Amino acid sequence: MKKILLVSPTPTHPQTAGNRTRIDGLLSGLQQLGHDVYFCHVQSEPGDEEAMRRVWGDRFFSVPYHRPHSRGARWKRKIQSIFKPDARYVYSIDEWYDPSIDGAITALNERFRFDVVIVEYVFFSRILELFGDDVLKIVDTHDVFTDRHLKYLKNGQVPQWYSTTRQEEAKALDRADVVIAIQDLERDFFSGLTSRKVITIGHIVALREALKRDAGKQILFVASDNPINSDGINQFITDAFPAIRNEVPRAELALAGSVCKAVNDQPGVVKLGRVDDLVPVYETAAVVINPVRFNTGLSIKNLEALGYSKPLVTSPTGAEGLEDGVGGAFLVADNPGDFSEHIIKCLSDSDHASRLARGAYEYASAWNRKTIGQLGDILA
Repeated sequence: MKKILLVSPTPTHPQTAGNRTRIDGLLSGLQQLGHDVYFCHVQSEPGDEEAMRRVWGDRFFSVPYHRPHSRGARWKRKIQSIFKPDARYVYSIDEWYDPSIDGAITALNERFRFDVVIVEYVFFSRILELFGDDVLKIVDTHDVFTDRHLKYLKNGQVPQWYSTTRQEEAKALDRADVVIAIQDLERDFFSGLTSRKVITIGHIVALREALKRDAGKQILFVASDNPINSDGINQFITDAFPAIRNEVPRAELALAGSVCKAVNDQPGVVKLGRVDDLVPVYETAAVVINPVRFNTGLSIKNLEALGYSKPLVTSPTGAEGLEDGVGGAFLVADNPGDFSEHIIKCLSDSDHASRLARGAYEYASAWNRKTIGQLGDILA
């Protein structure tokens, strides 16, 4: 048994976004392997501390965070953007790092003497430098941040969150002994940046085989209101949903999460808002969709739906990293017409829906076994 500290700027609760369930799943997977797991939330994103203390007990710690505001870095981006306009969206690897957290992290290590430290995201990798060579240092990347902003610009959207350069991301990876990628494509990319060991550890998903299948006609989309999700669901409502309603008049689209704010009120669309307990939401869903047209990283929302044993229809983008499940565990729609056709069949043919539900659960179960095994290999 190893004593493991996981440090993250993202909380595990409330689980209102895929990255939160990713971190929760990783912590749970480490516990399943029999390790002594500690979770430190650096308060870059607000979370539900009471809920996290209930889940992680006296192994949960919270550290205040103040995002640095470097005038020099801002001016550097402004000057660079004169010659290269997109440079305004590119940060250095430590630009979001708050050095004031060093004392708290060091004190935790002095108190508990950890065998392993895992840091979430490359832009917090500087934490790894607080630990000696006797500690196994791991960075869980979640996503490729090299030129991440270009994906947004290519799709006509304003870049969101964090993006950096190839050289800066390589600097972050070199601080670790082991680099975790969330899917194989990203593993291959990181292997080209660093000589460190890079291994794929997918999202460990909660499994619920016994959910009662509902006889209703509800289509479910669970998401935040980021531009990627907002764009995808609005296109679905415009181009695919009318044909579904024409064939299945009782069909309704249920939206869960802050994505509700991105959709206008209209017939057939039910806005559930923020939902802290997704179990009853999934119980009443006949089919789950993921209509995003581009993405960054593995689609955790797809894995979540499969873990709930639900028929899933996704865009090709949402299927990236899950290609071996196409056809058996879920369906891929290349265009709005395919979305309509697949969903109508799921709503109209109970045997077809039941086969997909069984395939979804079997795929998610096998995925978890593989992922937890890979996680154990790192620590061995």
